[in-house]
Amino acid sequence: MKKRFTKSAVAAVSITLLLTGGCGSSGTGTTTTTETSAAVSQAETTAEANESPAEQTKAPEAETQQPESGQVQAKSEATDAAYLKEYFDVEITADTLDAAEFSENLKKIAGEEAPEVEGELTWTKAVQAAVEAADYKELALSYPEEKVAARLEAYGVEAPSDEAYGAAIACGLDVDLITPEDGNRAAAEDKMTAEDAERLLMDIAEANGDGRNYLGMASDPDIYGKIDQAWNSFILFDDGKLSEVGKSAVEQQVTTGYGIKSAAYDARFLPELTLQYGHSDIKHAHQLIGLLNSENIDAKIQLEPKISIYQYLLDWGPVPEATPTYEVKQFDDLYLVYAVEYDMKLEFDNTKDLMDFDRVIKEYAKKNEGNEEAEGLIYASWWQPLYSTTRTDMPEADYHQIYDCVVTNGMYSIHPFTLPEDKDQVAAKLKELAGDLEVTPVERYCNTAFYSYLKGEDYQ
Repeated sequence: MKKRFTKSAVAAVSITLLLTGGCGSSGTGTTTTTETSAAVSQAETTAEANESPAEQTKAPEAETQQPESGQVQAKSEATDAAYLKEYFDVEITADTLDAAEFSENLKKIAGEEAPEVEGELTWTKAVQAAVEAADYKELALSYPEEKVAARLEAYGVEAPSDEAYGAAIACGLDVDLITPEDGNRAAAEDKMTAEDAERLLMDIAEANGDGRNYLGMASDPDIYGKIDQAWNSFILFDDGKLSEVGKSAVEQQVTTGYGIKSAAYDARFLPELTLQYGHSDIKHAHQLIGLLNSENIDAKIQLEPKISIYQYLLDWGPVPEATPTYEVKQFDDLYLVYAVEYDMKLEFDNTKDLMDFDRVIKEYAKKNEGNEEAEGLIYASWWQPLYSTTRTDMPEADYHQIYDCVVTNGMYSIHPFTLPEDKDQVAAKLKELAGDLEVTPVERYCNTAFYSYLKGEDYQ
């Protein structure tokens, strides 16, 4: 297979240049010429070691290893309660749950136009309110009596004593807003528990597109095709105002590069169970998911496009021809690469699996001295893989504090990483360049290999 620069050498160069985020071992918040030259030299060496195909072709689906019969799976820690609190500021307790509180929380989920629930809070009233809050009111009203009866019978649900609620229950069942068990509770006018309310509110959020945004589980048989389809849809995107900030930051050596992302692809995962893993090769993503399955680790998977932007040095050779996923732009004497990469977001079922990810990468997806040919490693393993989390209680031996100095303009944002000792200076300089745009240093914890690179201590 032929080599191409757009998504092959990019893999090596971006890990070396893009993600340094203005970090230098001097602690000044700028990158010296010597450090940049060293980074380029390393990028060229790594590009040779990390060969990629000329054309992105679909890799064979990695076989997933199913748990042995009788093997106990750890209980998921990703509760509806945790998600509602994180994204909607909703907290429900059994002691205070009533119609007024449910109505208040419904407005947090669906907006101020959400219906009020009056009187005693029952499953019957909650389902009717949920159908309207999830934008199915007109659909429910279209059900004639005979259709209501037929649909309830199809689900094995008794007709409610008050026929006025029958259409809402039938509609809720048809759009998977409630289960048949919920339908029977609604028909019987059962009272709601706090856990019931959390689940129904979460289902409303999902129906409105305000919940998680992801492709599927690592264990799903079709996940490999889905990540390919997502990857093949990614093309270069940009924000003029942010690009001007980023270009100036590179020119003034605040950073050697950065990534631009769109909130439209945000996974909206639970932060305490989520890792972000950056790479540029989709075959690597295939094999990484297969690797997780072979280690009996499951996770929700989202692929977020990231436009990697960093300086192109003419010493690398003639400027390549532009494609929908790669372009070198000239700004006077400055040349900047714009290349499509991805951040894979993984929301694990539990803390144990999240913590085990580091071991799996070190063992099967990281190059080390003495294994330059990457024998026994998955495809396109890097010397310095990059993964991080906003969770702050990570093991000190394996994860280290850094900052993502995010600059935001509407739905777009740029992301230069920096060391803690450089954070204030880098953020201040970015703010000076950004004008009225928001600059927010976000605390993250990254893996040791990438942290060592940011510190300039170890090429591994």
